[in-house]
Amino acid sequence: MKWSVVLFCVIIWNALFGAAVGDVYPLTVEGVGTVTVPADIVTISVSVESSNENITQAQYEVGEEMNRVISALKKAGVKDEEILPGQGSGISSFQSSSKVCKTVNNTTVCENVTESASTLQRSTVIRLQAKDESGIDKVLDAARSAGANAYVAGYYLKDSSDARAEARKKALADARKNAAAIAADAGGSLGKAMDIFAYPDLGIDYSYGGGSGEGRMMDVNSRVMVTYEFIL
Repeated sequence: MKWSVVLFCVIIWNALFGAAVGDVYPLTVEGVGTVTVPADIVTISVSVESSNENITQAQYEVGEEMNRVISALKKAGVKDEEILPGQGSGISSFQSSSKVCKTVNNTTVCENVTESASTLQRSTVIRLQAKDESGIDKVLDAARSAGANAYVAGYYLKDSSDARAEARKKALADARKNAAAIAADAGGSLGKAMDIFAYPDLGIDYSYGGGSGEGRMMDVNSRVMVTYEFIL
């Protein structure tokens, strides 16, 4: 509920029923809190592909290629537990059409030519410590040198519970600050909290920092709705 709406409701209540000194009314406000912390996990997507038209042969080729890439990654220091279980695969298709014209016996003849191609791809994901920037670069270089496509897929928090708890504290403090300001503007004072509702997690946003792993920050958000005693 917007502050202006809450204050309007209090004013209407007082106008309709009157307000004696010391009367208590509910005052509901919203509070938002954000905590920014460094990411601790980075995921790297690694994929190989084959354009062989024989699907059976293509499956064999990407399987062999992925085995070679994983072997290269392990030589670069990647541990078994850092390779996420399961591998994804899919087929991507490309098709283009063009008009080709040629002159035969002083007559121009045109025809539409369609070209198509399909690629079978297999991918896997590597999970590393985000602060190990040199290790991340080493894994990317090893995968690419082995013939794979590799890129950083995202940054995450392994355990966000502490950050969420801190964000919630900030949200509650923000709610009390907002409520106190509204109560003072309305000529009253703020009492104790009567009811607290915490919204489901708002999620974690990626906040770009510097060029290093420690510079990649995550915004952890919390939002609450609190009803206080409004004392006139």
